[in-house]
Amino acid sequence: MKKIKFNFLPNIDPRIYLSFGFFFLLSLIFFIYQYFRHIDCENAKYIVHADEFLVNRVVEFYDNTEGATSWKWDFGDSTAIDNRQRTFHQYKKPGEYIVKLTINGSCTHEKLVTISSISQQNGYLPIIMAPDVAFVGETVQFNAEKEDGESWEWSFGETAATDALGKSPIYKFKTVGDKKITLIVNGDVEHTAVKTIYVAPKTIRAKQKIDIKSYEFEKPHASFSLPKGDAQKDPLIDMLQYIPVSPKTKSKKDSLIAEKKAPEISNEQFQLLLNQVAAQTKTKDDFKEYLCGKYDIPVVVNNDKLVPFEQFCQNITGKKVKISALRLNKNQKNCIQNINIQYKVKKYLIWMKE
Repeated sequence: MKKIKFNFLPNIDPRIYLSFGFFFLLSLIFFIYQYFRHIDCENAKYIVHADEFLVNRVVEFYDNTEGATSWKWDFGDSTAIDNRQRTFHQYKKPGEYIVKLTINGSCTHEKLVTISSISQQNGYLPIIMAPDVAFVGETVQFNAEKEDGESWEWSFGETAATDALGKSPIYKFKTVGDKKITLIVNGDVEHTAVKTIYVAPKTIRAKQKIDIKSYEFEKPHASFSLPKGDAQKDPLIDMLQYIPVSPKTKSKKDSLIAEKKAPEISNEQFQLLLNQVAAQTKTKDDFKEYLCGKYDIPVVVNNDKLVPFEQFCQNITGKKVKISALRLNKNQKNCIQNINIQYKVKKYLIWMKE
């Protein structure tokens, strides 16, 4: 009796079986590698530590997650990625930074770090060193009594713009009156130093002293008497008809209208109104009296772009915004002339600049 041989799928090339076995073995090795490399993303253990979270102070970053073999630290200030388990970093500017840590190329964690300036931490206002009285056209020396500053912005009260940079500028005033001097150190608008000085008219000094011997005293009235004769028409009568009539004196009511100023509003109140615009409970028309009806005043956004105020209100309407800095520049009638603002918009659960 002959034995019957049974071959499973006799038409398939045996090399296919070998290929299948090779890929199966490769997948098994990869699975074992991933199994021992796997970490629990929810139980990551890392710290961000500093004695003081201030500008130019050292911040320590350290990860102690079990099973971690690679790290990527993104400090949120556009500096290079650091791949060490433990590292140190310094922030150059105050603000809020989102630190991202990626462990083993798969687990990513975020932490918000707030860096303050020294003036914000200590509540210390810079001191403006300047005379209380100055004269038009004469050079005036200003000085900031603050040793740890990195930037200084001066406004000398004659324009709404920044007039000088540096710790010890000089300036010549062009007009007479009280001048409000402002100083912002390290971009800290919340701690702006203010000093008011009076600018007096330019003093005129005599080029030479009067010689009493050469002074000609008043002559006797006889020298100015007219000779005797027939009566003549006084030439003053004809002259008076050409003298223009003096302008009509302004009424008290007109003076009050001319002196009317825009109502006062603080940075905090203005910021609250902007948040209400973003929440769609206020519009640009609610700012009319503070802008003196001008909706096209320039708004400097995040030190990057310039837009009219009306467009800025449209840009933030319906969005979640977080304002970190706000500065209002006003004219003599207290009307807001321009705005400098720094803010972030929340997108995909992350605060980012527009």
